[in-house]
Amino acid sequence: MVPRAFEAGYPNTTGFRKVVKVTILIKKKEGMADEDFIEHYNNVHAQQAVPILQRHGAITYSLTYHLARDKKVIQDIMRNSAKLLDYDAICTFVFPDYLALAKFLYDKEGAALNGDHENFMDDSQMRMMVGDEYLLIENGEKVGRDEL
Repeated sequence: MVPRAFEAGYPNTTGFRKVVKVTILIKKKEGMADEDFIEHYNNVHAQQAVPILQRHGAITYSLTYHLARDKKVIQDIMRNSAKLLDYDAICTFVFPDYLALAKFLYDKEGAALNGDHENFMDDSQMRMMVGDEYLLIENGEKVGRDEL
């Protein structure tokens, strides 16, 4: 049983997934090529993180890249008016509750992965946001309430 303070979601609300979604903004290491950043993050760091996240009940783990190609394409689409974040990737974890997240954050094997950060990212620029997710469309279909 998860203590009430560690439950996901907001009391007396509907439409939230009742999960804890962790979004981390990442800047690649200075001077690192986009291809090398992707290679290391996908095939080294993330692969080491997967079993640790699974051990602590992670529902999903994903990486979203926002590199030179992506920035150029969106600026072309928006005629150079896009106000883009100055980050290179977004790492997203989804946990069933805050207790599962806390166990992951304090896992000794997981903490050891922080030493790998110097190989591909600028740890000093990392930023985090944590909260529940209000879902409106899933698998192309509207979810939730229709009345307004």
